[in-house]
Amino acid sequence: MKYKVILLLMVLSIGFTGCQSKVSNSNISEIYGYEATDEKEILVENDKLKLHFDTETTQFYVRDKGTGAIWYSNPQDVMDDPLADKSIKDALLSTLSIEYSTAAGVTTTLNNYTYSIKNSLYTYEKLDNGIKVSYSIGNIEKTYSIPPAAPESRFKAFYDLMERGEQKKLDQYYRRIDINSLRATDNKTELLQKYPDLEEERVYVLRDNTQEYLKANIEKMFEKVGYTYEDYEEDVNRYNTSFKSEKPVFNVSIIYELDGDNLLVSIPIEEISYKKEYPITKIKPLAYFGAGGDKEDGFIIVPDGSGGLINFNNGKNTQSAYINSVYGWDNSLKRTALIDENRAVFPVFGISKNNASFLCLLEEGDAYADIEADVSGRLHTYNYAAASYTLIHGEVLDISAKSDKTVKVYQESLPKGVITQRYHFIDSPSYVDMAIGYREYLMDRYPQLTKLGNSKVPLTVEIVGAIDRVKQKFGVPISVSEPLTTYKEAKTMTKELLDAGFDNMDVKYNGWFNKGVEHKIPSKIKLISELGSKKDFIEMVEYIESQNIDFYVEADFLSMRHNSLWDDFYTNRDSAKFINRELVKLTPFNPIHFGESNYLDSYYIAKPDYYLRLIEKFSNNLSKLKVNNIAFNGIGTHLNSDYNPKDTTHRQEVVKLQQDKVAQIREKGTKVMIRTGNSYMLPYVDSIVDMKLDSKGFIIIDEEIPFYPIALHGLIPYAGEAVNLAGNYEKNILKTLETGAGLYFVFMDEPVATLQETNYTRYFAADYSKWVDSGSELNSKIKKDLGHTYNLFIVDHKKVDEKVYLTEYEDGTQVIVNYNATPYNYKGSEISGLNYRVERGIDR
Repeated sequence: MKYKVILLLMVLSIGFTGCQSKVSNSNISEIYGYEATDEKEILVENDKLKLHFDTETTQFYVRDKGTGAIWYSNPQDVMDDPLADKSIKDALLSTLSIEYSTAAGVTTTLNNYTYSIKNSLYTYEKLDNGIKVSYSIGNIEKTYSIPPAAPESRFKAFYDLMERGEQKKLDQYYRRIDINSLRATDNKTELLQKYPDLEEERVYVLRDNTQEYLKANIEKMFEKVGYTYEDYEEDVNRYNTSFKSEKPVFNVSIIYELDGDNLLVSIPIEEISYKKEYPITKIKPLAYFGAGGDKEDGFIIVPDGSGGLINFNNGKNTQSAYINSVYGWDNSLKRTALIDENRAVFPVFGISKNNASFLCLLEEGDAYADIEADVSGRLHTYNYAAASYTLIHGEVLDISAKSDKTVKVYQESLPKGVITQRYHFIDSPSYVDMAIGYREYLMDRYPQLTKLGNSKVPLTVEIVGAIDRVKQKFGVPISVSEPLTTYKEAKTMTKELLDAGFDNMDVKYNGWFNKGVEHKIPSKIKLISELGSKKDFIEMVEYIESQNIDFYVEADFLSMRHNSLWDDFYTNRDSAKFINRELVKLTPFNPIHFGESNYLDSYYIAKPDYYLRLIEKFSNNLSKLKVNNIAFNGIGTHLNSDYNPKDTTHRQEVVKLQQDKVAQIREKGTKVMIRTGNSYMLPYVDSIVDMKLDSKGFIIIDEEIPFYPIALHGLIPYAGEAVNLAGNYEKNILKTLETGAGLYFVFMDEPVATLQETNYTRYFAADYSKWVDSGSELNSKIKKDLGHTYNLFIVDHKKVDEKVYLTEYEDGTQVIVNYNATPYNYKGSEISGLNYRVERGIDR
């Protein structure tokens, strides 16, 4: 059943902006209102779950029929919280909060308990398998059915029907304006503009300072003599003026649906309404769903690196709360400094308590999300995790030439689509079972993710071809290509690696075309003469492919460098734009002072429409060089919008565009490798390198856990940071073994001294001749110990002791890793410091 009333809103009209707008030109807007009924609770259930919805608070809880586990939308003892003040308690009682901004950039947060539920400004509607709740959120003034202003003839029609005592009161509450008898402070012209009837007769106007209780009394007087809501509508629309305050109000709907053993929570973005002057910047649903109190045991899973675990009540409430952007920073948003590049590559968080757990999977709208988590003791006594979604961004517009005021411009419309969070309930308190639940979800959602058929140790060798450097020519500094590994040398290197036992490798060639690693715009493929001829290149490719090695060439389609008049990239046409309409032109940040490195070359970010066409063209041109496979440098790592107001491409739209394009080229037989491994690309890639295998180091996190590797192992080959470029070689190897990752090396043929006075010192340890023997030994040992496991699922992981971890595969194989510098005795057998041991299931 659906309950709805229409209230007169004493605020300016609400409306969408842009192409999805609901623009109201009328002075009356629809505001949701709840009428109390005998129906205090609504039940929705299926074979797995039962949802109990409280009609008076709009809070709910879900009960798992199989286990009896109960998950509440909000904490149940909020009013007894000794730490929370009134505003925090109101936030804890809310099921939704929004943030809006003004033209000056001032942001305000409203929760739906304080600004909707307490005032019954909501409706609910029962659906086939769920409930839809619609809120009007804002500081809405109560409206009274009384004339705000009326010509004397109309006013007297009701006035004359009243008792004398009521008439005397109205004489105090209303001012009778006579155009021929004005006060000294009156502006005749303004009054005539507001009330044109003054030309013919006097007008009665309600005094501005009339208090609320008096308005209520006046309403009763008019109601007694037959004044109706329709009369009010006529009076409020009579004059070309506003009797309404400037307070913003927002309409937002949230839908709860049961889907098997899952709860789906969705917010239809197209149903969000707001006034253009007050853009709704963020929205956060169910911030405290499943929150644990300060007397409960449990933990929170966050998507930091490979995964992070935050214990309930860990006492770290003086440290910063966890917050991380899903898929990292949008480079089409401005920033002036880069201190740390945090990113969450998988859009998942979870809570475990009372021998049960849930995962919250951000299913739609994930590209707009930040995930946050905090422990008890800061503002209240609860441990919680939630996602917030930035729907509209703003940037400062430089108008210094015209004014000294700061003006902030915003996106002109909300993105399309829906925000969806899937709560997957798990009958286990284990983070391993939670990760397995994520794996099962991925396989169910993406049928192309199937178990690997080959158990070989994943091994990727990246060969660095050429870099750019500045040299003097005739006294003029010019940029030239510096060869690090020629085409012939790459072929020879591959032969030598095969002889050294690297028979399980894929080869990725970086810096092979268009000037080098930071290549020119790939609208054309121009081989580098300093690396050899086209014949040399094709012979190298044919040899590598003949050895049953997957050969990839690396290219970046997002960053447009070294553009010139002779390529087809036109900056004004093909660059993405910031919100303030400037072209997205970036300069690398300096890791020392965190600001821009102005001595380095800047580059443009291409708009999606351009680089998608570029990928198609590039893929077709590769066939002329006998190359089949592409290693993307950018796609799968960075996710950038285009805020061009004439043709905006929102971040979530970019996800779909990239998925479709990569899927299209894979259908032609092209294999795809990416860096980092943003989860939306998982169904469309064959290999991942540079994947984070540890966490970023938020102090609030208590344990690094291989949540993401547990989910991916046996489905997609992945590797972490290049072994020979890692800052901590021993930890890199041990983390590789603990997480089931493959090996990744970056090699060049020239000595590292060649890198001096270049911007490529990141290859400081890429000298192939110094690594081939130790790399071969490492690869051979891992093949011997774990070569049978890489198509197996990980079924367990645990902390055995301080800095000692165990990973178990489905065949019973266990890897015990000792990060301590000293030996560790495991079940009577010693594992030396910074080492590991493998126990096969048949050996135990």
